[in-house]
Amino acid sequence: MNIITPMISGASGTNKSETVSSPKTSAYLTKMYGADKIERISKTDPDEKPMKMLMSLIRSTISGEELDKEAFKGANYHDWSKLLEKGTEASVTGIAYDSVGKLPKGTVPTGILVKMQEYIREIEDKYARQENAIGDISKTLGEENIDVIQLKGLGLSMDYPVPQHRHGRDIDIFTRYKGTITENRSNSTDFVDQYMLKKGLKVEDYDVPKAKHSEFFYDGLTIENHKYFVNKEAMPEAKMIDDLLHKKLNPEIKVLPNGTKILVPSKEFNTIFLAQHAFQHYAFSGIDLHNLVDWSMHIKQNGFEVPKELKGTKLETFMNALTNVSHKYMGTEPTAPENPKYEQDLISRILKPQGDPMPQNMSNTETLIYKTKRFLDHYNRTKELTGNTLTGTIIRSVKAHLRRPETILMK
Repeated sequence: MNIITPMISGASGTNKSETVSSPKTSAYLTKMYGADKIERISKTDPDEKPMKMLMSLIRSTISGEELDKEAFKGANYHDWSKLLEKGTEASVTGIAYDSVGKLPKGTVPTGILVKMQEYIREIEDKYARQENAIGDISKTLGEENIDVIQLKGLGLSMDYPVPQHRHGRDIDIFTRYKGTITENRSNSTDFVDQYMLKKGLKVEDYDVPKAKHSEFFYDGLTIENHKYFVNKEAMPEAKMIDDLLHKKLNPEIKVLPNGTKILVPSKEFNTIFLAQHAFQHYAFSGIDLHNLVDWSMHIKQNGFEVPKELKGTKLETFMNALTNVSHKYMGTEPTAPENPKYEQDLISRILKPQGDPMPQNMSNTETLIYKTKRFLDHYNRTKELTGNTLTGTIIRSVKAHLRRPETILMK
C-alpha cells in the first residue's frame, strides 16, 4: 500500500469568515467592448495602463485574437512592473505570459521578462507537485475503497492552452465510497480526515460541524477535503444549489500532462460550481481576474447553458452577467440576456478586488465599532444579491466568530 508520509504544514490562507469591505469605484468601468475600449475615469490612476496591457494579453490567450498593440505604446518599466504585480495578485500571470511572445521583440523590459520566466518556473513546479499529490492521494485512498474527485484546480487546467500555466491555489477534493451516490454531504470525509491524522498529517477543522471542508497538508500543499460543495448557510438558494451539485457530479476520468489519471466532475457540475464559487466571492469576499479567467476558459470549451433548476434564481442572474463580461473582455462566444448595470458593477469589482485596508493602531473598542460598521455596510451592499435577511446574516456571523473567537478583535 502506498503510504502518505507526514509533511510540514503549509500556509492555510486567510480567515474565510472575515469579509472584505466594498472596493472603490473602478477606474476601468466601460459600456464598450474589449480591453482597448476601457474608459478612463481617473486621469491620474497609475493602474490604468498596466491593467489595459494585462487584459489585452489575457484576452489574446483566451480568444486567440491579435493583441491590442496600442495598449503597449509608451509603456515604461513601472507599467510592466505594475502589470506583473496585478497579474500575480490575481494568479493570472501565466495566462498573460502565453501571449507575451506575440509582442515585438524588445517590448517587454528584460528585467520584467526574467521575473515572468521565474514565475512560470515556480507555477510549473507547483503544478507538478500538485499533480503528484493528487495522484498519490487518489491511489492511496482508492485502496481504501474511496474515490477522490478533484474540484476546480487541476481538472479545470485542462481547458487552458497550457494547463501548467493555470496557477492553482489550494487543492479541493470531494470523496465518496466507490459505487455510492451522495445526497447532502460526503459519506467518507470523516474517514479521510481520521486516516490522515493516523498517518501523522496535520488536519484542521475536521471536528467543526458546520465547516464546509476540513484541511490537511501534504508536501507543503493545502488540501481542502470538502464535506459539502458550497457554504449552505451563505444565502437562501445555497442549500438547493448544493443538493443540485450532488445530482450533477457524475465524475469522469481526465489525464493530466504528466500522465496522472484523476476523477473530475461533469461539465454540468462545473458550470454550476464555478458560477456559485465566483458569485460568493463577488457578494462576500472579493472576486478577481482568476475567477473570470476560469469561467471564460470553461464556457469557451464547454459552452454555456443555465440548468433548468436554476431558472429565476439569483445565481442565474449572476451567471448571465459573468458570461457577458467574459464575452466583452475575454472575447468568448457565448452570450446571455444583458443587464448593463450589473455587468458594469461586476467588471468594476473584478478589476479592483481589494477594499480599503483596516486602519492600524485602533483600540479594542474602536476595532469593534469599525468592524460593526463594516459589517452593516457589507450587508446593505450584498442583501439584494443574496436575498439574505439582516437577522440571518447576524446569526451566521456570530456562529462564525464563535467557532474562531480570535477573529472578533482581529485587526
